Amino acid sequence: MELRHLRTFAVVAETLSISAAARKLRVTQPALSRQIHALEHMVGHPLFVRHQTGLRLTATGMTLRDHCTKALAAVDDALSSARGMGSKEGTVVRFGYYGISVWENLLAPALEVFARKFPHVTLNMVEESSVHLAADLREGHLDVALLSTGDYAKIPGVTTEVACTVPSMAVVAQNHRLAKKRFVTLEDLRDEEIIGFKHQDAPGKYRAFLAACEEAGFTPQVTYVASIFPELSLAVRKRMGVAILSAFAESVSHPGVVFLKMKPSVPLEFYTAHTVRASAPARELARVLASEARRAAAAATNGK
Repeated sequence: MELRHLRTFAVVAETLSISAAARKLRVTQPALSRQIHALEHMVGHPLFVRHQTGLRLTATGMTLRDHCTKALAAVDDALSSARGMGSKEGTVVRFGYYGISVWENLLAPALEVFARKFPHVTLNMVEESSVHLAADLREGHLDVALLSTGDYAKIPGVTTEVACTVPSMAVVAQNHRLAKKRFVTLEDLRDEEIIGFKHQDAPGKYRAFLAACEEAGFTPQVTYVASIFPELSLAVRKRMGVAILSAFAESVSHPGVVFLKMKPSVPLEFYTAHTVRASAPARELARVLASEARRAAAAATNGK
């Protein structure tokens, strides 16, 4: 789940109108409907029912609305604390990150450290897929970004460094034949359908996994069907396939699926990136992110 899904749900729950919410969020109605359907698939129950006068929240929807309000308020408080009061010089660092799965693991601790060091720097944050973050760095819309596994080493005008490596995990439906195993091997996956993110959304994401399978003597059957995690999770449950994700993702609740360790471990790389013209605070943010990423990776590797 990403923050944008909760923010979208909150607006729809407030307006009880797809058209009104779409105008407020500046998105198309079909795109908004897809996000709500994806969230409903993740929750496992309808959140709204249609009525003559618009939409009504179901009991599940009302429960999610109440918790969603508290969760978004907590996130906004954290961001406000990180941004500080703004310096006299008006220093602003534009920072992008790729998903909520890194929030608790490394992002929140890194922002706390950065806020203490630069209490007067304004931190403008955006959550997006890594491929879009890389484009924003290249086009000068961001100063710093935290990127997931992928091909980002040659972005013009951007310095990209490996922040950490994290073990990958196999994700299967709760009733999958592998779900009860303590860990899975590559041989276990030889005849399994691998459910993956689309190439355009995650270029190079499966490079290490594919190479490990080739070394093990087979080419995995990969179906690239998802753009966001709810789609990936639904496909895993529906098609009874296997997804390959980093251990960071395990910290976020994913109903209906099970995370399994892999042996041998297939390491996934994560990157920090900043523009070559980045300010001193922006460069320090990249350094702090890398430091927290290494700490979080060590904890994930040791199962903590």
